[in-house]
Amino acid sequence: MPPPAHPTEAAADPLFRRVVAVASGLALGGMLASLALFERAPHGKLAFRWHWAAIPLLAFGVLLGLRFWSVLWQAQLENTPGSRTRLRHFSLVLGTIAIASFLYPMRYVQAAQRFDVFMGLGLAIIVLSGFGWLLVKTIRLVSANEPADGESEPPSNP
Repeated sequence: MPPPAHPTEAAADPLFRRVVAVASGLALGGMLASLALFERAPHGKLAFRWHWAAIPLLAFGVLLGLRFWSVLWQAQLENTPGSRTRLRHFSLVLGTIAIASFLYPMRYVQAAQRFDVFMGLGLAIIVLSGFGWLLVKTIRLVSANEPADGESEPPSNP
């Protein structure tokens, strides 16, 4: 079993944890609530209208955000396969909600423009994935000769 991970100084601070969890929860809740507040007006444009479903969606998002950080910090503290699996599953659920929340408003795109919008989205996904890949490769290259935690010398390459 791997040794337990030690949180950074900021992540161990209870105030920091509360601020991060509440802010993330409010952001997720606001995103979900906004799905209930927009509709297509008769003239074809988006219109804002109040709908009662925004309140439970906001509460659901806040609870999801709070729970995510609880699961993450528990996985960091325990560092067991079970806690990491819970974190992975919860992250997949949040990712699925995020993708669905992004695709749901696509129903408001006019049919004549739908192909162009999806082509642009596809291109954006390809470009951002490429930049993400470059970023990961650069980080690995830069940190390859860094000493491991607790070591004073970088690993030697014979």
